[in-house]
Amino acid sequence: MHDPLKPQMIGRGERITAQILSRMFPESMILSQVSLETLLIRELREDMGDRAYKETIDLVVYRPKPLVVRVQDDRHKTKHYGIVDERQRNELEMSGCDVIDVWKSDCPEIFKEKNFDLATREIKKLLGKILP
Repeated sequence: MHDPLKPQMIGRGERITAQILSRMFPESMILSQVSLETLLIRELREDMGDRAYKETIDLVVYRPKPLVVRVQDDRHKTKHYGIVDERQRNELEMSGCDVIDVWKSDCPEIFKEKNFDLATREIKKLLGKILP
């Protein structure tokens, strides 16, 4: 988990996404900047390289099956980030998490952080792909 005394890096779109998720999942605990290692099964943690220990997840909704929300800006479209993100997704899914990516190109209202209702529609559309 993150150190509450250490300043957190909150990227564009994360704050409004957290607000939307807290309304959608009022009974669930939602944390930001969660250490990747805390979400992975033991076998995957044992194989983590040094860099992976520094990775954090933007938002996690703790429900029976954790919902991992990665807010992805344009940097994540590069080859390097794409490889890292895909490995991370696979490991999270193998560890029993649902994973959604909030892409700037797919969710412009979230990144504008101005219209809560339109941003909520974008999140609901993404969640519709994994939640009943």
